[in-house]
Amino acid sequence: MIHFNSDTYQIAYAGERVHLLPKEFVLFQFLYEHAGRSFTREALLDAVWPMEAPTDRTVDDHIYRIRRKLAGWNHLFRVETVRGQGYKLVRHAPESKDNPLCFDEEFAFDVKRLFSRYHGLGMGAAMQLLAENREVLSLPGDPYNDAYLRFIRSDFEWLLTMDHISLWQKLTYAVYIHSLIQPEPAATLPYFVKLLARADTLEWRYDLQLSLVNLYTEAGRPDHARNALEEIRQEIEGLNSPSFKAVFLLQEIYLAIWTEKLETADAKLRECDELLISHPIKRERGAYLVAMAMLLYRQGDIPAARLILDEGLETLRHTEFLPHLLFSLNTLLRFLSIHECDETYRLAYQRQRDQLAVRYRFEELLPRTEHLLIKHL
Repeated sequence: MIHFNSDTYQIAYAGERVHLLPKEFVLFQFLYEHAGRSFTREALLDAVWPMEAPTDRTVDDHIYRIRRKLAGWNHLFRVETVRGQGYKLVRHAPESKDNPLCFDEEFAFDVKRLFSRYHGLGMGAAMQLLAENREVLSLPGDPYNDAYLRFIRSDFEWLLTMDHISLWQKLTYAVYIHSLIQPEPAATLPYFVKLLARADTLEWRYDLQLSLVNLYTEAGRPDHARNALEEIRQEIEGLNSPSFKAVFLLQEIYLAIWTEKLETADAKLRECDELLISHPIKRERGAYLVAMAMLLYRQGDIPAARLILDEGLETLRHTEFLPHLLFSLNTLLRFLSIHECDETYRLAYQRQRDQLAVRYRFEELLPRTEHLLIKHL
């Protein structure tokens, strides 16, 4: 699997990295994620240069440079010219016999545990590194983890359109994607409620319920949020999962801040801090710092809030869990819009969120996501 780093415009495979120019990166990623499909030059111009007016020659020049820079990876794929149409990328699937461990069930179990451990510690970069070097390390494929890795690096379009995952997995990802890319929490609430009513989502039940709490909170329905928390309090405690416990505490903190119970929020923050000192989960540490900044804003300490906020969002960026970064950005921006306590920082982080929206094509994804959810829920 090729790994795409949209911050540095690098692509990586088996420890080797290639740096592309921004438009080369976007064009190659688009073709790679739609492998096997032919695209006209006009379609590629619309996909990669939507707000510009380049010529067909622009596509040809970029394809030429991509082929030249990635010539060493011809065993992985080829970019074909489709006469009279345009271009398509064809992937070369490695033969299973090349992987001596592909039928080793014990090894597959150990690899799955390793991915789970990295996930539990909020180490998205480590998960990506393993996937990036799968063939070199002879790691077996795991469709569930492969889909989740797509999610944490925000390959949302792939999750919505590909048939490699079950419908229920696709719907679960779709409700999360919908909550991240549209601005109103109340718009996503019905989809979460409907999905939770389906028996097929038991594997994600606690994640969905905790997300539902946040939607209730930000939609101005605090009583529903409290009830949703109480419904799962004992179950979360029984899981013996520091990550779930931290997320539960964070939802209690958000609810306390939004309902002006600042002393409660402060006490829960201290409890969460102690938990994260004992269990250093970077992903939850970043979200914790964002919640602390929100409390500092409500307490009127804007300089301290800014410092903590910058640290929290930078921590989330370093984990490479992009949906969690988006979640915290959305929560922060709603908070700052309502309380109007730091317009300078609100505008600065709104620009960052808008850049992510353009990079991951939120405007195009929203109707696709809603169509899928309306059709199946």
